[in-house]
Amino acid sequence: MRIVGLPGRNPETEAWLEVLLASVAPDHAEVQVHRYRHWDEDAVPDLAGEIACAEVKGADLVVAKSMGTLVLLGAVASGKAPDCAVLIGTPLAACGSEERRALRGLADLIPCCFIQQREDFTGSSAELAEVLGPAATGLNVVEGSDHVYADTDELARCIAAWQAEL
Repeated sequence: MRIVGLPGRNPETEAWLEVLLASVAPDHAEVQVHRYRHWDEDAVPDLAGEIACAEVKGADLVVAKSMGTLVLLGAVASGKAPDCAVLIGTPLAACGSEERRALRGLADLIPCCFIQQREDFTGSSAELAEVLGPAATGLNVVEGSDHVYADTDELARCIAAWQAEL
């Protein structure tokens, strides 16, 4: 099994995602966390560049957080779809109409689990449910408003329950 992690914009999310993936990955899984170039260059993120180099095609599972969800959407739009995906903290405030349509269509393309804080300041769970429409059946609501998603045990439980239903 190949699992790819697409962290958020901030470098701190790399270690956070490694912890989360360690708790959901089977022992034999190959786990890779994508490292963004802007972390080393202290620069503005280059979303198009990250989409181009994201190695998600053919991954059994992609777990994406915040900016990583945008990278995933772009990769899928360019024909690089994984087998299934978990999207945590989708930043609706950064999504235009094209990204919102892509979110709605993603769950029709591959199995998806969405995890969103009830009051996430980048987009609440209710806003995400509205964007997803019928695909919102894969939406897990967690408490919070800070967009941090610090409780990796709770996230792992959401992911495990979703995987058990696949």
